[in-house]
Amino acid sequence: MSEQQKPPKSEFLDAFCQMFRAATRPAVTVIFAAVIAQVVIEGIAAPQWFLALASGCILWWFGDRTVQHIKAASANSGQSSIDKIVAAVTTALEQKGGTNAQT
Repeated sequence: MSEQQKPPKSEFLDAFCQMFRAATRPAVTVIFAAVIAQVVIEGIAAPQWFLALASGCILWWFGDRTVQHIKAASANSGQSSIDKIVAAVTTALEQKGGTNAQT
């Protein structure tokens, strides 16, 4: 169903879900990170399923945020992320080449 065909209750539900998600995702990520830190520091034997779930959650949360920030930055600058990466690598290689030529 497209955005135009959604009933008004659906918009309210979407807004509620977004607020709930915005509050729970960081909280769950922090809890998982704290438990993993405790497992590492104190040498506690944690179940493999928990470590896999916690690691996946943390990577998903920060990966999702990173992708959103990259998309927003490229949309604001008008230059694609690939172009930025190519320009940065080219600049770094030119500087390295200049440094090697001077020494």
